[in-house]
Amino acid sequence: MATAEADAELIRDAARRSGALVFVGHLYLHHPAFQKLLKILPTLGRVRYMLNESANNLPRSDTSVLWDWLPHDLAMARVIFGTDASSAESWSLSRSAHPLAALSRFTFNDASVVCATSWLSSYRQKRLMVVCDSGTLVFDDRAERKLALHDAKANVSFPAYSHELPLTRELERFANAVRTGKHDSSQLEAGVSVVRMIAAAERSIERGGAPIEVVPP
Repeated sequence: MATAEADAELIRDAARRSGALVFVGHLYLHHPAFQKLLKILPTLGRVRYMLNESANNLPRSDTSVLWDWLPHDLAMARVIFGTDASSAESWSLSRSAHPLAALSRFTFNDASVVCATSWLSSYRQKRLMVVCDSGTLVFDDRAERKLALHDAKANVSFPAYSHELPLTRELERFANAVRTGKHDSSQLEAGVSVVRMIAAAERSIERGGAPIEVVPP
């Protein structure tokens, strides 16, 4: 088993044995605009595909771009589809030991989740587009109005959402878990699952973009 996957499972198992509270920092899950997206989504029919675009010009030397951006993309995809990806394909877009830019495709049920990630872009971006049978939702964290709904007739509306900071919401949820002592076991499983999906994408890059099965934990 790859080191990242083994480490994640060791942490999960240790937390289970000790009863320690674990809270995974998937920040965008607490974003009010994303929460509003989740409420609207069931009204738009089947999700056909998702496109994530994440970019900045802040490369790191200790890891690859996959581990920087994909935790956010895949955490959101897991919530939207209610399951993990079954396979991953990924291609490096840079000539380096650790990819500085990559294109990845994950299969969730019968839909594709495509993630374009980059540390080489002077244009900063964090955008999620969810294409459904009867409309498209766009969550753009760099925009002033972060959530847009495009209906089947190409009309655009901007659903209202709370402007509370996502980090504030996340910290409140963590503090409440500490106060009540209530452990959410799904936090551990979410963390391990996201690690497994990213590790599969890394192996795909090593094999020239070959599809890699994501083995359930």
